[in-house]
Amino acid sequence: MARLNVAADIELYYQLGGAATEETIVFVNGLTVDTSAWNGVATAFADSYRTLVYDCRGQGQSDKPPGPYSPTQHAADLKSLLNGLKLEKVHLVGLSNGGLIAMIVAGELSTAAQRILSLSVIDSFVHVDPMLKLIVESWKAALNSGGAALRFDVATPWVWGHSFVNQHAAEIAAFREQAAAADPEIISYLLDGLLSFGNAHKSLRSYEGPLLAIVGQEDILTPLRYSHEIVEWARYGMLVTVDHAGHAAPIERPEAVSKILRGFIARHKDFMTPLWGETEDSYDPS
Repeated sequence: MARLNVAADIELYYQLGGAATEETIVFVNGLTVDTSAWNGVATAFADSYRTLVYDCRGQGQSDKPPGPYSPTQHAADLKSLLNGLKLEKVHLVGLSNGGLIAMIVAGELSTAAQRILSLSVIDSFVHVDPMLKLIVESWKAALNSGGAALRFDVATPWVWGHSFVNQHAAEIAAFREQAAAADPEIISYLLDGLLSFGNAHKSLRSYEGPLLAIVGQEDILTPLRYSHEIVEWARYGMLVTVDHAGHAAPIERPEAVSKILRGFIARHKDFMTPLWGETEDSYDPS
C-alpha cells in the first residue's frame, strides 16, 4: 500500500501506475468516494499514460485527522502529493468536489510552465451557490438524524442518474452498504468543509491551459448550468454532455467518459482558442 506524507498530520493513499511516460493523468475523487470510483476510467489510459489515483484526506484509505476538510485544504494536499511524487507534466481530471479541487490547483500552478497540461472536470461546480448549499445542508441534517446510511439515502436521488438507478439496483445497494459503514464524524468534516467554501472563480481564471467540462445529462445535483459557469470562467474551455448519466458519470458511463477524455487529452493543445463567453462546442472524441 503506497502512502505519502503531504502535511504534518496526514498521509495520503495513492496508486501510481500505467505506462512509463512523462505525462501523468491525475484523477481526483468526488466527495465521500474512494479510488474505486475511477476503476472504469483509469484503466483506459494505462497503456499510454502514467496514471495516479488517490484518496483525499478523510476518504478511502487516506488519513482522517480532525476537520473540517475544505476544498482549499484538499488542493494543498494535492499539490504536496504532486511535488512529493515529482510529477511535472500533469493532466488533472476531477469528479464533482474533485473537479473543484483540480480547478484550484490548476489556477495556483498556472505560473509553473507546462506543469498542468490540461484540466478536465466532470459533474463539477466552481461556486457553492445557495442552491447547492441547501442540498448539502439536507445531507448534513440526514447525517445528524440517521447517520451515514440515511445521509446516503437522502443523497441518492441527487447523485445517481435516472438510467443508472433503474438498471443497477444491485450496485446501488452495494454502494449503500459501503456508505453506511463510514464514520459519521468524518463525513461531517467533508460536508462542513464544502459548505464553508465560496467560489474558485479567481483560480479558474488564472489557469492558462485548456479545460474540458463534462456533465451527465441526467445530473440534477450539478446540472448543465454549473458546467456553463465553469466554461465561462475558463480561458480556453469547452463543454460536452454524456447521455444517460447523472452526477457520477465516470461510474455510470465509464466507457463514454473515457472516450471523451482520451480525445481531449490527446489533442489538448488543439483547444487553446479563447472561448470567452462561449459555453458549448461540438466535439468528436474519436
